[in-house]
Amino acid sequence: MSQTAVLKREHILKTDSTNEELKRRFLAGESEPLLLRADEQTAGKGRNGHSFYSPQNTGVYFSLLYPCEDEKILEDTIFVTTLSAVSVCRTLRKSAGADTEIKWINDIYLKSKKVCGILAEAVYRENPAGGRELGIIVGIGINLSTAEFPEDVRQVAGSLGAFSEEELEKLKEAILSAVGAELLYFFEHPKDADFREKIISEYREMSMVIGKKVSFYKDGGAVESGVAKTILDDGSLVVENSEGKITVLSSGEIHLKMD
Repeated sequence: MSQTAVLKREHILKTDSTNEELKRRFLAGESEPLLLRADEQTAGKGRNGHSFYSPQNTGVYFSLLYPCEDEKILEDTIFVTTLSAVSVCRTLRKSAGADTEIKWINDIYLKSKKVCGILAEAVYRENPAGGRELGIIVGIGINLSTAEFPEDVRQVAGSLGAFSEEELEKLKEAILSAVGAELLYFFEHPKDADFREKIISEYREMSMVIGKKVSFYKDGGAVESGVAKTILDDGSLVVENSEGKITVLSSGEIHLKMD
């Protein structure tokens, strides 16, 4: 897997949110791909306005910024999230022996507990010519050895387990290297059909929702339910209700009964 860009990496001790910090840097003129890791976040961001608990040193919290020239990359936002989930899940299985699974669209679960969240965002800035420039930011937070959680997430959040300081650092490095390299490769080679096919195939294999009954909110707030049938090549989820009606979900959140 070749790549043409160089991914700069930076490690800081503390920030409000690695996504927000990279937004500030992009708006200030950052023009190269950058992976930013923090030991602690005071206001880690989750999807739909949720927060991500990020205590000091017990997890790995990082974001990758990729400045883009072609705004067509926005059509692949769901695939960027899919790719991130596959890369994280694969690395946790390989490097930590954790039997992790993916809950559509972007959460990693272990033993019915959420251990990882992923948030992809777009940010724009004005350029000197009067146009605008685009940056894609992918933020990832993983609970590695976090033992205590706030009351509001205690029932759903979990972590991988206990590690020595050396084991924890090796695991963090494995995650940063693998996920950073694959995201950078995709941004540099978005039309690589073989790569995309491989990622979607792995995503389906790692899914914890295919064949399960799920519920979701439709426009207007109505709740619908059905069985998750498959995941399409772009990462969308196909749900069939009891009357045979097919719904294709490309965003949002689903709920399923955890064993």
